[in-house]
Amino acid sequence: MSCSKKRKIDFERRKFNNKWSIKYFVVQNHQDVVCLICQDTIAVMKEFNIKRHYSTKHSATYDTIVGQLRVDKVQQLKKSLSKQQQVFCSYKKDIELATKLSFKLSEAIAEKGKPFSDGEFIKNCLEIFIENVSPEKKHLVDQISLSRFTVARRTDDLSKNIEVSLKERIRKCSAFSIALDESTDLSDTAQLVVFIRGVTNEFEVIEEFLDMANSSKLVGITTDGAPSMVGKNNGFVKRFLDAIEAENVLVSHCIIHQENLCSKVLDFRDVMKNVVSCVNYIRARGLNHRQFKSFMQEVNSDYPDVNYFCAVRWLSRAATLKRFWSLKHDIQTFMESKGQDVSFLKDETWLNDFAFLTDITHHLSELNVKLQGKHQLANKMVEQISSFQAKLQLFRSQLSKGFLTHFSCLESRKVKVEDCVKFVAMIEKLISVFDFRFEDFRKHNADFQLFAHPFDQVVENIPCSFQLEIIDLQENVDLKRAYQENDLITFYRSYVYGNYINLENHARKMISLFGSTYSCEQFFSKIKLFKSKCRNQLSDEHLSSQLRVATSSVKADIDKISGERRYQTSH
Repeated sequence: MSCSKKRKIDFERRKFNNKWSIKYFVVQNHQDVVCLICQDTIAVMKEFNIKRHYSTKHSATYDTIVGQLRVDKVQQLKKSLSKQQQVFCSYKKDIELATKLSFKLSEAIAEKGKPFSDGEFIKNCLEIFIENVSPEKKHLVDQISLSRFTVARRTDDLSKNIEVSLKERIRKCSAFSIALDESTDLSDTAQLVVFIRGVTNEFEVIEEFLDMANSSKLVGITTDGAPSMVGKNNGFVKRFLDAIEAENVLVSHCIIHQENLCSKVLDFRDVMKNVVSCVNYIRARGLNHRQFKSFMQEVNSDYPDVNYFCAVRWLSRAATLKRFWSLKHDIQTFMESKGQDVSFLKDETWLNDFAFLTDITHHLSELNVKLQGKHQLANKMVEQISSFQAKLQLFRSQLSKGFLTHFSCLESRKVKVEDCVKFVAMIEKLISVFDFRFEDFRKHNADFQLFAHPFDQVVENIPCSFQLEIIDLQENVDLKRAYQENDLITFYRSYVYGNYINLENHARKMISLFGSTYSCEQFFSKIKLFKSKCRNQLSDEHLSSQLRVATSSVKADIDKISGERRYQTSH
């Protein structure tokens, strides 16, 4: 509508309200004409219709009111009509607010993994609070829909909104990788988790739980290395790549999982068998456990208890061994008082093995901690592995000479050089298995180095497509200073982007790569929390929706969703 036409309509409306309202006691309400006296709507907005309505119904009463009295009467009736209309507006605002609150509370329930039926409990708590603090607002709480069915629907709506937003962000990615892992939930349902990590042209990094994405920009796949995932003929990765006809996709085995598998070559079964047996005897029986903790208090121990060992937990072995080593004398006293055979704690050879295993698993657990966490760049994780491999070379050299600086437990045993021969052999096994398991990543070491250390590259040794750009980059003093002062993503986003096309495309590929399936493992922990024994009938659809709301960094647009939903009374 043009501005001149809009001004003309506004003028006619003001003229109507000023002239006819005083003469006939009517007012224009949107597109209708409403009688101020009886609130009837005039069918046709013409003077003849308005005059006939006034003459037949109200002229006998109001013709005697003239002049300023008539003007005042019209204003009084207008105010009365406005108040009546505000009642409906206020009610509409209340129900809109109640719907919005229903979504916000449902979001809070989903984020904490609480049962949908907790919505009714929250509503009861709100009612108690309002009754004692602001009773006049009780009607608003009554209008909030928080039944378990409503909360489930609200969670599904929030999840769908997040999914739409996520897909919009994924479409903007120039490169992405996926991480896959499979596990079973409490009801023995196999759950395949797919995470995506993408990079936009502006180097915004996106790492989210995924359902589906356009696979044409796929550059990497990271799995847990299970045969069902990486089988040469029938594995998921092989079938998936064949289906999308993708090329140059880096397929990798989770670095953290491989590091954990490497540690399994430490063949000290007798040590672990005896340690786990003692720990289980103490922790698995309530009476023994209570008596042991009381004993720890009596001897003023630095530690109140022993740690359980769990084979599927990455760090549990190191924690169990370290605590057992610190409490070995107290444990021996306690176990002997119970009549248990712990003669191995007096065996010098066993104690030496125990000390070495405690020290080496401590080093492995430190590496494991460095590899964990979301948003880690794959090249940084590979650097941590390379660093640990160099440490293993040092350990082998020092142990062969009897230097035990980095093996504190073994050093306290004062072992001889000839007793270290078996430990040197174990270190050599670790070196060998690390070389074997991380061979795939070494194949791509040149790509990682080009991305992470562009100023250290020898131009003749890099692909031709990067050579001219690398020369320009290395000769730019300002860029070298920016590289030293910023992290890699900021450097490529703020200084390389738009100036070095091949380098920035390569950087997006490297940034998007998953080094591990840590996000998947963390996700499975949430599945166990959300689908507990009390919620084992939770459907896959509701589980997926609740997990998306709880884990996504993308927030649902509640204002938009609530505006699209009609108010429903809670039932």
